[in-house]
Amino acid sequence: MLSSFRIALIDGDAAIRSGRRLLLDSQEDMQVVYEESLALQALETVPDLLVDAIVIDHRLQGMDGVSLAKELVARISVQAQRIPAVIITGSYFTFELLMASIRAGATELVTQDSPASELLEAIRKSRRSQADVKLKPFADFLDANPYEPVASVDYLLNLARLDAEEREIIDALASAEDLDQVAANLGLSKSRVRELLESTMRTFGCATIEQLYLVVRDSRKIG
Repeated sequence: MLSSFRIALIDGDAAIRSGRRLLLDSQEDMQVVYEESLALQALETVPDLLVDAIVIDHRLQGMDGVSLAKELVARISVQAQRIPAVIITGSYFTFELLMASIRAGATELVTQDSPASELLEAIRKSRRSQADVKLKPFADFLDANPYEPVASVDYLLNLARLDAEEREIIDALASAEDLDQVAANLGLSKSRVRELLESTMRTFGCATIEQLYLVVRDSRKIG
């Protein structure tokens, strides 16, 4: 049996935060172990916590939720720790907020008017292996929604730090191939592909495969 999700809850609205804490704590498989209203305080504290998921509202004091998520992912990555799932909540959905959330390393964007089950499902789904995520639907979504590519200033530096097998993973990602395709094309086991994906994500400081895919896709588009 899997252990309960240990959750950090960061929301500047005391009433909403209290309601979400009651919702999450009412689940048998979830426990809120940290809550905060101030972004800068959370930035100092959360990297040292042992949590499985961080729920961050986009509207915070001192820093918006997406910026906080990006900073937390970067700090935790530098510490060579497992990066918790990051779920961004917002008052409404926009394509721009979704893209910013993905670029920051969030696994999900949940709006305030969504049913409570959507937040719970986002947390539970976060335990999936990144290697099992299908990139083709995400690539198709990006192709159907024009957006401005964002260059990664560290892309070439990080690329130079990869070994030959990890570079092959990057090439496969650029083509939005899934785990089975990559393993078959490279003649590697699925477990080896998982290891290579995890090490490549660590090198680039990425929390999700979608975040890494965007880095690769955008950097190659910009050239």
